[in-house]
Amino acid sequence: MPSFLRPATALLALTIAGSAAATAVPHSLRQAVHDGAALFASGRFGSTRTYTPLNGFDRHALTCQACHSDGGIGPGQTPAGVALPSLEGAAAGYPKLRAGRVVTLEQQIGHCIAAGIGGQPPRADSAAMTDLVAYLSALSRGRAFATQLPAP
Repeated sequence: MPSFLRPATALLALTIAGSAAATAVPHSLRQAVHDGAALFASGRFGSTRTYTPLNGFDRHALTCQACHSDGGIGPGQTPAGVALPSLEGAAAGYPKLRAGRVVTLEQQIGHCIAAGIGGQPPRADSAAMTDLVAYLSALSRGRAFATQLPAP
């Protein structure tokens, strides 16, 4: 596991505690981040879709890692070649307003799994969703949190 994922942060604790995913069976933040990284890299979520990487020959399973390279740390691209930004700092920008609707990080993850890889998203209160939120939150470590939200 990369060293930047090791320390648990207040941001991570707030993100998990403040989400619907907090109802999942509790385990350590470190383990949640580790398990989320594993799901990100290899979770298929029931998808049978595959792709051939650009300049590649062998078919690969569609996972989060297929589009968000290097664990989401660097820029990525879809199998069709559409550029995607790094996921570093992305979790800190949720919730956000999109098309007049508030979208949570859990909803965005669910959308990516359903539309992006053709899988069945984990339930918002599942351990798998908790772990994915923990991992993506760890990628936002040290970033300003929720700067897009108005003051109460």
